[in-house]
Amino acid sequence: MVKKIALFHPWIKSKGGAERQVLEIMKESKADIDLYVWVYDKENTFEEFKDFNVKVIAPKFAEKLSRKNVLRGLIFPLGLLKKIPLEKYDLFLVSTSGLAEFITFRNKIKGKTYAVVCTPLREASKRIIKWNLKNRHEGFVKKVTYILAVKIYRFFEKLAWKNLDKVYFISNLSRQRALDRKLVKKEDVSIIYPPVDFSRFEKLKKFKETKSFVYYSRLNPPKRQDVLLEAWKGFVKEYPEYKLFVVGSADNKNYLEKLKSLQSQTKNVEIKVNVPNKELEEILSSSKAGLFLGYEEDFGIVPFEILAAGKHLLAVDEGGYVDLIKDHPKFHKIKEKHDSKEMVKEIEKALKDFAKMKDKKIKNKKIVLNNFGKEINNFLEN
Repeated sequence: MVKKIALFHPWIKSKGGAERQVLEIMKESKADIDLYVWVYDKENTFEEFKDFNVKVIAPKFAEKLSRKNVLRGLIFPLGLLKKIPLEKYDLFLVSTSGLAEFITFRNKIKGKTYAVVCTPLREASKRIIKWNLKNRHEGFVKKVTYILAVKIYRFFEKLAWKNLDKVYFISNLSRQRALDRKLVKKEDVSIIYPPVDFSRFEKLKKFKETKSFVYYSRLNPPKRQDVLLEAWKGFVKEYPEYKLFVVGSADNKNYLEKLKSLQSQTKNVEIKVNVPNKELEEILSSSKAGLFLGYEEDFGIVPFEILAAGKHLLAVDEGGYVDLIKDHPKFHKIKEKHDSKEMVKEIEKALKDFAKMKDKKIKNKKIVLNNFGKEINNFLEN
């Protein structure tokens, strides 16, 4: 039986899905786990982390600098060269959504180095590359630099994945990315869906429903809150009685400023940053529907929470979550378009179609996922 585990996860800095999964691994595992991190922001992440042994391996100056988005890419690789005292552990776990696996170049336990909460870096997949070149990187020099950076990354990625003895993925989508990039063999693949606290959302306190939508997620470009605000301009002109809440943690100040600028160009939009759980629950409970627009989302916990709360879900029809909710009666699919301008049109159309719907009671359908605690312990011990 595994008794002592070292777990590496680069950023514990917000209340995102990755942080939540790491926390659940530590809570559910029967082993004693020490968590090694590059950045630990106690104030903005889940309070329960304070109950565990969290070790920051970056020097203080580097940790502070790496909180800045502009400097993160320059500083972070230094952290991956840090040596962790693995001789006192039975197992080394690497929680990765890209980059973190590079820590295995200097840190591994032979036959006992596993990847968890795992998905290969989205930015290095073909569709994301195509989307970024079209929507985010303008000019010849930026495009060439981006392509070159991806090629270099993919080279080192393959080397790093050879150091991983066992891997589990969080969805079919993340598994397929790894297979497409020849990082794993099909027979070596496991999937453990992330934990979703269904009971919390099924038992939400009931508030009077208003004509409002809510989109809660990290405020960053892949979540496409900016595209939603562009679509909202057209929608609210036709349906001025509706209100939109955009809620989430914000560690990208430039993107937050962009959202605030778009907010000033329309009406009936409220942006809320780092709200307490009770306030979020009240907003969700009083909304007619929740939105989710993450691009190539690895899994996506928010759609499950919205449906568990009994609310309608307007979400893109691609992402790790889709396989599990595609037949849900309250899931309203928004056609994915790999172009921001086309996506604006699709979102606006979906909002208008929903607003036109006659109010009728649709029985909610219960969603059942795997027993996360049982499956994670089986993965660690077998």
